[in-house]
Amino acid sequence: MTGWIVILAGATPVYAHSEGAYTIHELSPGVAPKVSLEVQKDPTGGFNVRVLTSNFVWRPEMASKQHVEGEGHAHVYLDGQKIMRIYNDWFHLNTFQFAKKAGEQLLSVELVGNDHAPYSIQGTPLGAEQLVSVRQDEIQPASPGNTGIPYLIISLFLLGLACLLFWRAQRKTIQSRQDRR
Repeated sequence: MTGWIVILAGATPVYAHSEGAYTIHELSPGVAPKVSLEVQKDPTGGFNVRVLTSNFVWRPEMASKQHVEGEGHAHVYLDGQKIMRIYNDWFHLNTFQFAKKAGEQLLSVELVGNDHAPYSIQGTPLGAEQLVSVRQDEIQPASPGNTGIPYLIISLFLLGLACLLFWRAQRKTIQSRQDRR
């Protein structure tokens, strides 16, 4: 039984960049699209990116529909995390929104079919990548997280302690009045 599971599991590859797609679109090097990136720093922050392709047709209206060879869109990754889909050759990489750290980061663009399954050559996803240098002042602001929760807990503790002390003081006052009678 274990042998059959291993055989069947091995026959259906699953790729991390495929949004759970169980297929890939394997292409021969001669007919595969060519992909490269032009990345320019945007003066207001982030990067303007152009995805240069040949032998590929951008088909945004067909996203999530049936695969047609040579058509599709692209998935964009920053430091291995998928951040968006793109449907044409230009996009803005908003580092304020997507970058979580400063410094050199790998920007990757992967061509996929209409069905989100990656195009590949000999099992390697078809795309392009380039290192981008993200400045500290252009990253996602540090989330304050739950810093308010400790203050809330301390405040509730102090409020409870004040109520307890007030209750004890009232009780002593009542007890001393009863003792005087």
